[in-house]
Amino acid sequence: MALSSPRKEYGHVGLLLEPSKIDTGGSSVSPLMYFKGLREISYGLALMALQYQGNESAVTTFSAILSIVRLGDGLVVWMNGGDELRYKAAGHWITGLGFVGWVIWRWSY
Repeated sequence: MALSSPRKEYGHVGLLLEPSKIDTGGSSVSPLMYFKGLREISYGLALMALQYQGNESAVTTFSAILSIVRLGDGLVVWMNGGDELRYKAAGHWITGLGFVGWVIWRWSY
């Protein structure tokens, strides 16, 4: 979503648009939102490739790392999203904890 519609992704993520570099009275999309989109696509492709190759322990380890990333994303939103978007951090934390649960389940078998 971040690659095709970076402006909308700010609301989904829980961050405010950044002030425009040119004084137009509006806000602009940071190029970092494109990095976010590429990051998420690469994470998904890496998980699929590791699973396809039968690297079960690598899938579990990478998922553990992804859970830390999601929890960190939530912290960034909590600290920078402003009062009206701070609640969006919970979405990041819930998915991060979901990954943690999945990792624990994978380690248990």
